[in-house]
Parts: sequence; structure tokens; C-alpha cells
Amino acid sequence: MLIAHFSPNLFMAKFEEHVDGYEFLSNRCTKEVDIIYCGSVSELDKAMIAKEEFNKPLICWVWDLPYCWREWTRNNKDIRAHRWRDKYIKEVVSNLHKCNKVISASKYTQRVLREKYNIESKQIYFYIDTEEIDQIPTQDKADHIIQISRFALNKRFELSIQVAGSLNRKLICVGTGSYEHLQRWANSMSSNIDFYQNLERKRTLILLKQAKALVSPSVFEGWGITPIEALYCGIPVLLNDLDVFREVYGDAVSYHKPDDPDDMREKLCYLLADKQLQRKMVEDCQPLISDFTIAKFAKRWEKAIK
Repeated sequence: MLIAHFSPNLFMAKFEEHVDGYEFLSNRCTKEVDIIYCGSVSELDKAMIAKEEFNKPLICWVWDLPYCWREWTRNNKDIRAHRWRDKYIKEVVSNLHKCNKVISASKYTQRVLREKYNIESKQIYFYIDTEEIDQIPTQDKADHIIQISRFALNKRFELSIQVAGSLNRKLICVGTGSYEHLQRWANSMSSNIDFYQNLERKRTLILLKQAKALVSPSVFEGWGITPIEALYCGIPVLLNDLDVFREVYGDAVSYHKPDDPDDMREKLCYLLADKQLQRKMVEDCQPLISDFTIAKFAKRWEKAIK
């Protein structure tokens, strides 16, 4: 079977070599293609053009659909900066209704698609690249905590900066996008923060394996890869109390209240001080994480597209 795979990056295409009986065309389509697979709604416009031109069935993967973006905002400036999302979501929803099949990254996303937009989907979890992670040797522990994400409003790097500063802890911020506003925020608090933009993967994993803990105060996620990677590396995590995080980790990890620096500070102090809790968290999550390999995803993906 020949599949036109529209993917935003190489990482999301790594599963291709783990499926048998399929050939893939990268970000292009021809009349010989059997199925068009879109690995992200960010590529859905291109995939939809291919569907209309070649009249082929289209399957689309959906990480999330940020219908609640106004809840992330803190002022009118934020609202003005993110109004484009309404039009974007409307266009995405319209295209998803034209797809032959939709796959959702979490039960949370599946529920949003069904309840908000009347879109049915098959839910399967994504993967982390355990082979790539294992190539990085165990690191001596540094004293820093780390947050790895896009430098986006919903990721709440500001909260991590505030809490780390109040604890006199070094914070490593690794992400993509612009971080100048975060740098100004850190400077105003005289916090000990290092920012890394578009850092190479090997260096990111080294910094992760050196960390005392990973924090993810994000107020919106479709699944969230970095906490899973951290736990696989033996690094404890402190997460915002989101439905999707509860879905994946249950009560096995530590949570803090949304947008609550005092609660985040208290929970982080407790986590960093309790080595038994850290070990138990990592151990309890290993059976769960073992299901998030590329090979196991490939089997779920094959079943989902048939």
C-alpha cells in the first residue's frame, strides 16, 4: 500500500520504518497513492488539496483543538494576539468533517472533537523515541529543574520562572519560538534562568537527564510528550492538574493547581525533598511508559487505518 504522508517533522514520521507492507511518500501525493495520511492538522490544508486533486481517502491525526484558548489569556492584549485562532479552528473543523477518518491523540481530544464539533475519531496514543533516549548515557545530576515545550502562552513558562526564582533554584527553559518576553520577565525577577531556543535533540536530552525534576505548568495539552520522556529517563515530574494528564498518569505523579504559584512552589519543594516519592513515581510509571514505544504505536496505527 502506498501512502502519502503529510508530516510537520521527521520525528512524527519515524514510525514508518516499523510498519510492514507500506510505502510512504513524504509530503507529496501522486495518482498511484492509496491513502493520504496527515500527521497533524497543521498540514491538513496541503493534505486536503491532495485529496481533492487525486480523489483519495484522507486520514488525519489530531493532537488537540484549542477551542478554549480564551481561558488561557490574562488580558486584552493576549486576546487580540490570539484572535486568529477562531478562524483557524473553524477552518480545521471544516476540513476534519471532510476527512474519511480522524485519529485523536488522547481520550480528552477525542471527547472535545465529539462533544464540541460532532467529529468521531479513533483514539490511539503516540510514542516517544526510546532508542534515541537510550543512546544518551546516564548523566551526573545538576541542581536545575527543567521545562521543555514551545515558548507559547498556554505553556506558562512564566509560572515556572516565578516559582524557581522564589526557591532560588536554577531553571532550564528549552523551547521553540520567541522567548524575549520570558527573558524580560526573568530579568525583572533576578531569576537564575537559562533559555535554549531550537536546541539540538542530543543536548536537550542531556539537560533533561541532568535535571532534578521536570515541570509542566501548561494550561492546555493534547497529550504531552516531555513528561513521558522525563519519567522514562528516571526524572520525576510536577504537572498542572489537567484532564489529559490525569488520563495518562492517574495518581502516579504530582500535580499542582492551575496558575497557582503558591501551590506549585509547595508541591515542587515537597517533590524535590522526598527521594522516596521520586523513586516511587518513576517506578510506578514505567509499565505505563513501556506502551509508548514506536514499535507499539506502529501496530496501533496499522489497526487504526485499516
